[in-house]
Amino acid sequence: MRFSRVPLLATVIAAVACGASSNPEVAATVGSQQLSTNRLADILGKTQAPLEKDAARSIAELWVNYHLAATAAAKGDSISDKAEMQAAMQSTIDNLRVRRFYEKVSAGWDTLAPAPDSARYAAGELLAASHILVKTDSSATPEQRAAARAKAEGIRKEATPANFAALAAKSDEPGAKERGGSLGVFQREQMVPEFSKGVLAIKPGEISPIVETSFGYHIIYRPRFDEVKEQFAPAIKQRNVAVAESTYLSKLESSNAIKVESDGAVRAKAIVRNPLGYRKSSKAIGTYKGGSLTEGEFADWVASFPPQMQIRIQVLNAPDTLVDRFIKQGMRNELVLRQADSAKVVPDTAELANMYLTFKNALVQGWTGLGVDPAALADSAKAAGGDKAKWVAGRIESYFDKLVKNEAPFVDLPYPVVRALQKKYDFSVNDAALDKAVERAKGLRASADSARAVQGPPAAPAPAPAPAPDSAAKK
Repeated sequence: MRFSRVPLLATVIAAVACGASSNPEVAATVGSQQLSTNRLADILGKTQAPLEKDAARSIAELWVNYHLAATAAAKGDSISDKAEMQAAMQSTIDNLRVRRFYEKVSAGWDTLAPAPDSARYAAGELLAASHILVKTDSSATPEQRAAARAKAEGIRKEATPANFAALAAKSDEPGAKERGGSLGVFQREQMVPEFSKGVLAIKPGEISPIVETSFGYHIIYRPRFDEVKEQFAPAIKQRNVAVAESTYLSKLESSNAIKVESDGAVRAKAIVRNPLGYRKSSKAIGTYKGGSLTEGEFADWVASFPPQMQIRIQVLNAPDTLVDRFIKQGMRNELVLRQADSAKVVPDTAELANMYLTFKNALVQGWTGLGVDPAALADSAKAAGGDKAKWVAGRIESYFDKLVKNEAPFVDLPYPVVRALQKKYDFSVNDAALDKAVERAKGLRASADSARAVQGPPAAPAPAPAPAPDSAAKK
């Protein structure tokens, strides 16, 4: 099992936490270590990072997490207590419980067919089509469009169900010849509306008139059910599951009176910008029968998503209606977990043991990447005077300097490890100092840009002297 890996420099946006310092010249602290506002400004100003507060938070948070890992290393703390690990991995454990519960509750969903497959195909619940495309560009002139349509009309006159696959060799779509023009089985929403309407306008076994879309002119053949039944059967089973799941969740939502607060979308966007700032908040962002989704729970849930899903960016760019649906999904998850509790669905001993091992390995790998592995720490710290905390802090500072200059590889600390470290050790990020750092970074970058403008472009290198005739002859 692998944890969701969240590249903190790119996506984690930290905020005031654990009693952040009020000193505007200190951007972040961990123990006696401080990230000065000037240093943060220098990093922002001299790199290609955007000159925005989010970027400043990301860098400050990354610095904090590395120093927290070093603090644990200096203390020889591998966070091996099961209660601590379980608390840090709660999102991972909950996801597993939800999957286990769904395996039980969804048994038989794939066979819940309201009608025979042939009838559902004829009704257009799922579509299948082959087509021949005469392509047109968006910049085509009226004359070019007329010529393309005339070509399509000529192909349409030739086309029959028997020769359609062979005629697909005339299609402008890449690979159409090899596929006989087939697009397989698909949902109507997968195609542009004009194309799906063209398929639905004809019966299975028929060929359409010319259908125009933004891609050009199409001749569409809608296969008979017997031609696609082997593809249709697994696709309709997947649809059975999707419909049953949607029905199940809709009932769960309505029976538990799920409701998003009126300003929920605005607050959700603030949380995804600043998850740590809300991690202790008990204020409800949504409610349901017998409970609520707090801002802290929402922040933790959002932070646990794998980076490839780009949840933060999606939420920030989504309209409020979609953000509300995302919040409702979080509450539905809580309700499903409640049902899993009732059904006594828990990870088995082997699964938990594997999670604990993954957690421990992730922390050790992080220590190794940062150069603060406790196994190799004693002798190095002894040589530096015996102060382990001071020695590991110096290692982190040296590594961080190289990292921001792209001279060292990025060390990714998985979210459960970060969560455990942040729960156990004190740290702070000063929100006001982040603003100052951004403003100073803008000045630094502007000065650098002005200096480059005054200097002008670099001079071209002088041409190399031509070799003497005798040396050229010797070669």
